[in-house]
This record gives sequence, structure tokens and C-alpha cells, in this order.
Amino acid sequence: MRSQPESPLSQRALELLRADGPLPALAESLSLFGRFIGAWDVDVAFFDATGKQTYRQPGEWSFSWVLDGRVIQDVLIYPNPEGLGASVGARRIGTSLRQFIPEQGTWRVVWMGATAGYLVSLVGRPVGDEIHIEGKDPDGKPLRWMFTAVTDDSFLWRGFMSEDGGSTYRLTQEMHARRGVHCT
Repeated sequence: MRSQPESPLSQRALELLRADGPLPALAESLSLFGRFIGAWDVDVAFFDATGKQTYRQPGEWSFSWVLDGRVIQDVLIYPNPEGLGASVGARRIGTSLRQFIPEQGTWRVVWMGATAGYLVSLVGRPVGDEIHIEGKDPDGKPLRWMFTAVTDDSFLWRGFMSEDGGSTYRLTQEMHARRGVHCT
């Protein structure tokens, strides 16, 4: 069976996915991640086990309401669409779904890194002025992702991994974000 080209009917799935805003009954609870709705320019950096930066490129991170405003979905792409090597298949792209769980006061976060075939399920929660998201990578290593220094127009996202079961963590990725400077 061969895949079919995009058609108006397949666009229907995207229309049904998209929401105009948060579900009113959950709007206040969803504000933890809802404040990120929109497009962000990001400076994406990766670090090796010694702490040496091994990669740095500009990217784009866009957040939107989906599934009747019950969920926030983001799409992260780097290099950004204007960057060198940004052709389909050559760039890195992934998406997260973030759903608030009222009974627990936490967030279920699922990340799929489509380029690498990376899928993780994590739990997020506010910690002071930060957001901490924790879970395990596909190999069972503890992960900690953090949104810090959050303002209306910027934030710092940092990803950490533990090689010793969670006793210590090392920085693996960092993204400095600025709201929609060049994104449309």
C-alpha cells in the first residue's frame, strides 16, 4: 500500500486537532504551560559528558492549543526554517503533548523526537518559579528538563540526564528562547 498525498480531507485532522484557546473550565490550571503559546526563537546547544558544547544552531519552538483546549502541543525544529540544511529530512524536528492532570496537580508530558525516533513520557510540575519535568529516557536513565528564568518574552530551557540513577545530573541540552523575534 502506498502513502497518499496530502488532500483537503487529510487537512481535516489538523483542523480537528487545533483549538482556539484553553478549555474555559481548565484555563487557570493550564496557564503554567499556556503562557508559552506562540512562536519562539531558540538558540539550541548540546553538550557532551565532559560539558563541552558539541552543537549550536538557531531553532524555532512553537506552542499551540489542541484537543478542544485540553492539551498544549509544541513543535521544536532546528536549525530554524531559514537555517542552512533545514530541508525536510535534514533538520531535527519533534513534538510534545502536555496535559494537565487535575487530580494530581501535575502534567503528563510526552515528547517524540521524530528525527531520532526518541519517545519519552514524563511528569511536569511547578517548583517555585520554575517548571520541572522528570522521567526516564528509552534506556531507563533519569531525565530532568527545566523551564527557568521565565518572563513574558523569554525563558531558559535546560535538559539534564543522570548516569547514576538520579544521584547526580549533567547538562545535555540548553535552549535560550525569545518570543517570536523572527517567527511568523
